[in-house]
Amino acid sequence: MHLDVSAHDLHGSSSPVRLKGAPDICPLCHRSIHPIHIYVILLRERGLCQSVYRCTHYKCQEIFIGTYEATNATEDSRDVFELTHIAPSNPDKSSFSEIIKETSPTFVQIHNQVLAAESIDLSQLVGIGLRKALEFLIKDFAISQNLGDEKSIQESFLGKCIEKYVTDTNVKQCAERAIWLANDETHYLRKWTDKDITDLKLLVKLTVNWVENVLLTQKYVEEMKNKNV
Repeated sequence: MHLDVSAHDLHGSSSPVRLKGAPDICPLCHRSIHPIHIYVILLRERGLCQSVYRCTHYKCQEIFIGTYEATNATEDSRDVFELTHIAPSNPDKSSFSEIIKETSPTFVQIHNQVLAAESIDLSQLVGIGLRKALEFLIKDFAISQNLGDEKSIQESFLGKCIEKYVTDTNVKQCAERAIWLANDETHYLRKWTDKDITDLKLLVKLTVNWVENVLLTQKYVEEMKNKNV
């Protein structure tokens, strides 16, 4: 999909350009849209075009800017530019169950901040943030399972905490591996060179899911005693 328009430079001169890659998701409300194109400026010296769009969803209607880079190609006597970036953007919020929010609200808060960093291309901070989020999730979960050991859990190293206080096999195995990859994100040299941030995100998701399963199982077992006994 492309857009043929006139791009205007600082002095008011216009040039015909072809913009490839019209946004189809609003970066502010995250809804699928066919945005209204408003205006294009040409930054000739930097090989860029910037196009102003308006969201067409009635609950949003805000404007945003797509940045396009020159490709050295020409089509139909027009210079071609490819979409590379959209701004501003609102990060998606983490979607966690109520029982996770109640058990570890700080985990949810940090996870949302990780998404915010990622949305503005602070990619080097994502793994570091997930490492901190994991520590709160795992320790809060461990405290919920070992109510008399809160102080010891809070003060323990995370690996030792998992080893000593997390008894569910699925939680333990996923949490350990998530921490291995998260630690890689904070160190100069990586141990797990065949894994990346995508694997870390998936392991965090798995850890959350297994923690949720344990907590929900306990909740219903406690609430629904055998009435025949």
